[in-house]
Amino acid sequence: MKRLAAATLLLAAALLPLQCGYRLSGRGRNLPPGAAAIAIPGFTNQTLRPQAGQFVTFAVRDEFVRRSRLRLVAAQGDADLLLEGTITSFTVTPISYSDQGAANQYQVRLTLNVRLVEIQSGALVFQGSGLSFRETYETDNADFFSQETGSLAKIAEKFASSIVSTILENF
Repeated sequence: MKRLAAATLLLAAALLPLQCGYRLSGRGRNLPPGAAAIAIPGFTNQTLRPQAGQFVTFAVRDEFVRRSRLRLVAAQGDADLLLEGTITSFTVTPISYSDQGAANQYQVRLTLNVRLVEIQSGALVFQGSGLSFRETYETDNADFFSQETGSLAKIAEKFASSIVSTILENF
């Protein structure tokens, strides 16, 4: 009798965590259940910074591969989902000046529109308009452009992390 009670208690304890409603994050459960592959073509770049589209596209692709169960494919015909993006604004604004009057700190701001579509049904899975991301960096006059590129890489990574989290977890 004690063995039966102990076995029943052990079984109940083992099944309890399955019913609590908690789950691991980052599993992409808000994606359509049959989706296995995603196509992420180059983001459309409406800015005067040609490298902005490349940095953002590569960062988003890397983040999806790293964080989701989806396989990245090149052709839309091989994909279940399509992630499209448009970079609408890229601005660099000086926010601090040295004693000599030269700008030594800048803020980079990137604004984007993103949408995720289920290809077969055409259903909109996610849409974000006017998403804005900022990065601040310091520079000296001799190395302005290389630091701006580094800042663009950082802001692209921040955007990618944020948008992939939003899509996968529906925050």
